Amino acid sequence: MQSIENLCKARDSIFDRNRRDIVLDISDVVEGKIDPYEFFEENYLTEGMKSLFKQVFRRFANESDSSVFKLTQAMGGGKTHCMIGLALLAKYPEIRKHVMGEEFGKNVLGEVKVVVFNGRESDAPYGIWGSIAEQIGKSDFFKDYYSPLKAPGKSAWVNLLKGQKLLILFDELPPYFENAKSITVGNGDLSIVTKTALSNLMVAIGTDELSQVSVVLSDLKATYEGGSEQVNQALHDFENEVGRSSVNIEPVGLNTDEVYQILKKRIFSELPDDETILSIAQAYGESIKEAGQMDLIHVSPEKMVQQVRDSYPFHPAIKDLYARFRENPGFQQTRGLIRFMRVLVSHLYETDGAKNAMLIHPHMIDLNNPEMSAEINLINSTLGNAISHDIASDGDSVAEMEDSKRGGSDAQDVCKLILMASLANVENSVLGLTTAEIITDIAAPGKDITILPDTINTLESQLCWYLHRANNGKVYFKNTENLVARLRSLADSYAKEAALKDVKEFLQTIFAPERKDCYQELQILPAVDDISVSQDKVKLILYEPHGGSLHPDLIGFYDSLDYKNRICFLSGQRDTMNNLISIGKEFKAIKFILAEMDSNGVRSDDTQRIVAQDLKDNIIHRLLSSARETFTRLHYPHSDDLRVTDLTMNFEGNKCRGEELIRTTLTDKQKFTLEVDGDTFRKKCEQRLFTQQTMQWSEIKKRAAILTKWQWHHPSALDNLKEEMLRKEQWRMDGGYVDKGPFPAPSTTVQLMEWNRDEDTGEATLKVVPVNGDTVYYDVGAEATTASAKVDDFQNFVTKDMQVSFLCVDSKGVHESGPTIKWSNSVTMKKRVFGDGDKKTVELKAAPDGATIKYTTDGSNPKNAGGLYSSPFEIDRSVRVVLAIAEKEGINSEPLQIDIDWKAEKQGLDLNKPTTWKHDHSIKSTKDTFDFTDRLKKYRGLVPEARISVVGKSWIELNVDSGIELSGEQIEKLIESLREVYSDGQVSVNARSIKFTKGQDMKDFADAEKVDINMDEVSQ
Repeated sequence: MQSIENLCKARDSIFDRNRRDIVLDISDVVEGKIDPYEFFEENYLTEGMKSLFKQVFRRFANESDSSVFKLTQAMGGGKTHCMIGLALLAKYPEIRKHVMGEEFGKNVLGEVKVVVFNGRESDAPYGIWGSIAEQIGKSDFFKDYYSPLKAPGKSAWVNLLKGQKLLILFDELPPYFENAKSITVGNGDLSIVTKTALSNLMVAIGTDELSQVSVVLSDLKATYEGGSEQVNQALHDFENEVGRSSVNIEPVGLNTDEVYQILKKRIFSELPDDETILSIAQAYGESIKEAGQMDLIHVSPEKMVQQVRDSYPFHPAIKDLYARFRENPGFQQTRGLIRFMRVLVSHLYETDGAKNAMLIHPHMIDLNNPEMSAEINLINSTLGNAISHDIASDGDSVAEMEDSKRGGSDAQDVCKLILMASLANVENSVLGLTTAEIITDIAAPGKDITILPDTINTLESQLCWYLHRANNGKVYFKNTENLVARLRSLADSYAKEAALKDVKEFLQTIFAPERKDCYQELQILPAVDDISVSQDKVKLILYEPHGGSLHPDLIGFYDSLDYKNRICFLSGQRDTMNNLISIGKEFKAIKFILAEMDSNGVRSDDTQRIVAQDLKDNIIHRLLSSARETFTRLHYPHSDDLRVTDLTMNFEGNKCRGEELIRTTLTDKQKFTLEVDGDTFRKKCEQRLFTQQTMQWSEIKKRAAILTKWQWHHPSALDNLKEEMLRKEQWRMDGGYVDKGPFPAPSTTVQLMEWNRDEDTGEATLKVVPVNGDTVYYDVGAEATTASAKVDDFQNFVTKDMQVSFLCVDSKGVHESGPTIKWSNSVTMKKRVFGDGDKKTVELKAAPDGATIKYTTDGSNPKNAGGLYSSPFEIDRSVRVVLAIAEKEGINSEPLQIDIDWKAEKQGLDLNKPTTWKHDHSIKSTKDTFDFTDRLKKYRGLVPEARISVVGKSWIELNVDSGIELSGEQIEKLIESLREVYSDGQVSVNARSIKFTKGQDMKDFADAEKVDINMDEVSQ
């Protein structure tokens, strides 16, 4: 591994704690305390420094009119170092070529006199002018300006400085001006006098006499507002009078890679060659590429390679994170970063950190190190609680404990990285990192980053009290507690029983029986005394684990049960109930928090609401995981004992189908079955439950609840089996007793179907179906015997006789001959009324021939008081109704009522009365048949005595008794049933009559058929 320790040599100075924060003073140059070679060896020349050096020395060479230079950067931004470097170049001509190159190699300028004034020297007795005069050996020259203190004018300055190559350095003037305000001078204060003196000086050096004098001063952006204002006012006076502007120079380009170059130069004396750095950068690029392929981040590997090449041995993220907090009040920008990184790097080298790292990552800080902790506190002192609880506390923080549990340092790495992104405390500062950014900044060759998303989620949703999420998805630390802390506080306030109630409700949602075929009832963590078992329902009991086996109380309860085959227990081997209840408290707490948000009208897209919902999802996931660890063994009855099998709860997302899991497990163990159809299930029932010839059905079902060798099945399976067996006559039932046979062979009988009848002659066509036999005899006027005539054509038995007797015989002798079956013909009547004026003629006809007709014209019953009909008869207007009845061989027709309408020429249709249309419909094609059924459905028609056929090369037919009236929907269902047996043919339907609820329906039906209604075919 190409570690930092192997490739980079750290300067000895970073290990000297006394030199960590040495702040050089520009006066040290004048006093010869700074070795110029050592200084430039450890300091990187920024573009700002190079610009300053070049422009000032052009001034000394009379190549530039620019005489005043202002260094602008916040405290600690490199201004003093820039001045010291310039002063060293001015004082030591021999180093100019070494530092700045050939154009500075000529020493024709020789040594330049350096005069410095540090604004921290607030006690200078004669002001800045007296200090300058003293340093150039002309202290008495300004003696008239010392007592009382007054500002030298432009001419005085010219006379003092003329004829000299002079560099005047003013460092940290703003604090000097701030202090000078408190010193009274005449009617004003020292700051006013000093500002005047400074203005006069800068105007003076703008003259030709002082063409080789330069002034360099520093400003502190917004640090000392009043003092900076007076410095700027002096510069303004200079610019107005001289007509030239001061040159503003930023010593360090904070938004460039100069930060890295400064750090490299200050901290390391040796770095590897470019080829080695490239190989390391490419290794990081490969790590980023792999993370991208796993869809964890979306960063260009090529960009990462280039960034690492520029920043090595520092991780590229350091610049971004530093930029966030460099503006913090009191932080000394470049100086502060150098000090911080000296502490970090020295600690890495003093421990094993430098041996195990290829780059210095921002998360490599050790917050348990007092010196590093102090540095963080200097940057932002408000996050002490967040650090001690969440990040680092000598092993007691949540991140440290999580890493101890998991192994590794991922939780601490994530937290420390987020902390570095949370240190800014100025207005509108950028805080925090997204998950992708965290992974990008931690990713390294050989580093397993796949667990980082889960680590981040665990920290945010379970552990950290001070970690927050912004609307932009970034997580950051701040000094206020988050929802996790509130959740923990609420959870800790709940009693065990309160949490247990919510746990039970949660488990109820998992194991609630929905199909209710494997088990029908559920009890969760009940007291043994509260458990009840019924004969017809299987109950699942969830019970807390007890030392790896079933709780003794449950074993005792089971042993005392009668219905042992109606219960099973889900328990476990390990006692994890405390953990389950602990998470249950969190579950109860988060539900309360969300309910509170609902009552306060918190929107669903509110960040806090989203975080709360995420917390709930995480808690549910953990609750499921804990339940999976708790309930791992299923105890079920089998062979007069309780068997046990392992059970693993599986869940997708945050859902678990507990019933399906139990069902599958018991199916695998052959305790539950879906095979409850067919002969196999019947045989099982007869062998194990229905063990006697005749048994009470209730006893059979009771045995199913008692016998543990009996498989579980759908609760209705036994009743369904019974109904099927009774229908097939394999079982018979008498009262509450069931007989499973064998039964004697049933006797023969005949089924008769009248499928056609001629209403004019009374001739009927019967379909004769022998049952349990193969020969049918018939007789007229007497009981049929084997001496009677045989039926030759079972499909078309034609007769006009009023009564026929049939006898079925089994020629094989298996079935005894049953009783004869009698068929009776019907007597039907037709009527015709004609004539007009005062007389009408009524004509009656009965079928079959030979029937006697009786009628009345006064409304009385014709059966008792009617006259015999022999021929058509006349009636006058006094007759309103004619009643008639026909009889033959003791069989009567239906009474016929003829309403005489003297107002109309022809009897009309009553649109509101129930109507029967005795019009033959014989439909021969499939299309016409479904058109017919559609009309039946639309106009609510019912067909008695329907005959339905599918006729092709073969045929299948269904004849329906006259007592069964079929709707259009029912006919279609029967057609589909027939076509399941035989479909290769045309569907036909024969309907000898149709019944309608109202005459209007019949009229609409006939109109749809485009058929005229013959009222002789209508009865109402």
